[in-house]
Amino acid sequence: MNRKITNEVPYIPCGIFKIRLPFLHYRIETTEFIQGLVLGVTALSAVPYLETYMGIPYELAWSIVILDCFLYMLHGFLGDPVVPGWITPSLPLTIVFLEGFEMGEERIQAMIALQLLIGAVFVFMGITKLAEKFVNAVPPSIKGGILLAAPVTVIAGQIGEGGNLSRYPAAITAGVGLLLLISFSDEYQRRRVKSRILDVIAKYGNLFPYLLAMAVGILLGELDKPGLVLGTVFKIPDIGAIMSSVSIFGVGFPPLSIFVQALPLALVSYIIAFGDFITSETLLTEAQEFRNDEHLDFNSSRSNLVCGIRNLTLGAVAPFPPLCGPLWVGLTVSVSQRYKEGKEAMRSLIGGMASFRIATFLSVLLIPVVEFFRPIFGVSSSIALLFQAFVCARIGMAYCGTDRDKMIAGVMAAILATQGTAWASAWALGVGLALNLFLSNWHPFRKGTGE
Repeated sequence: MNRKITNEVPYIPCGIFKIRLPFLHYRIETTEFIQGLVLGVTALSAVPYLETYMGIPYELAWSIVILDCFLYMLHGFLGDPVVPGWITPSLPLTIVFLEGFEMGEERIQAMIALQLLIGAVFVFMGITKLAEKFVNAVPPSIKGGILLAAPVTVIAGQIGEGGNLSRYPAAITAGVGLLLLISFSDEYQRRRVKSRILDVIAKYGNLFPYLLAMAVGILLGELDKPGLVLGTVFKIPDIGAIMSSVSIFGVGFPPLSIFVQALPLALVSYIIAFGDFITSETLLTEAQEFRNDEHLDFNSSRSNLVCGIRNLTLGAVAPFPPLCGPLWVGLTVSVSQRYKEGKEAMRSLIGGMASFRIATFLSVLLIPVVEFFRPIFGVSSSIALLFQAFVCARIGMAYCGTDRDKMIAGVMAAILATQGTAWASAWALGVGLALNLFLSNWHPFRKGTGE
């Protein structure tokens, strides 16, 4: 691949999209590829949610995750230079929403309706470029309340009856503890400058916390020992079973009443996801400051459209409770940090991001790898949720700039976390808007709405 150092990575123009293919337009980055092969199986932490809250058997849930991981690669293919992920903070709210419907076809239809609506919102915002105006119009107290509901719901679910913390206390504590340490400890950041080992642990983000959790769980008997499966190497997703069991062609198109119930949560989920677009742009701007040999192009409208395509596809064919979000923050940070080290470390940023997600897709296809890490699926899902609870608590608090914001956000979070019905998001949004208007905490028709 020959190009001037000031040029953008080559691509095939296609409207707002920039089509890029591995080996033709960028090289595979070895470090990110290896990391993706190992960390890719963490995508299968979605399996327990598909089994528990949608009644989907393990093999079929595995096939759905394979489809989700395949769609991750759309971002690199269409020119979005990030590592995409779930809308993780919305997962506890999605679970509350689903529990308002009977297990079976009705609940699957509820998940279909929710994901189709979210996909439609992403596409609409990408086409009209109204995303920023929409989110800025939402009062800070409501943004804070939405995010503060996540830690309450997550921690209550994890420590409650049947929660994973009672089943795997040491493994989860070890994994979450290390992840929090490398992410938020100032002392750790100071020490990693002088320690190669600490620096490597931090650079690989989620990898070592998950491996530590697995090691502790096995040593203390909380987890089964990993198995070695020989014979068949690749898992072929059962598309026929997916189409007949969970798609709109198998369970039918959801009735209008379910779409009405899902709409508030779809808007809430988009508000949550919007912060990832801002984070993506910030991370790429910082990376650009370190490298002047490559032009980095992040377009929030493009990212909205790709997320919309992913959600609409899964919503119609294989509804997915974690939903399809624009960013896996930890891995995007990890890749961009290595990119800052220079061309010797990583030739192109989109090559690094895409390499990770290509390897992720391969890893969930590899039966020996998946079966080896299968004992940790429940633990890894808890680590992801608990870590996100800390992040949401921090960001939610930051949104609340006044005492009135804090008061309204707290009430909203309580409603979202405890209402326990499909209408929880609608109740919370209604109460939040009413309190903001009643207390003169929001002036939607004044210039600078949301102030």
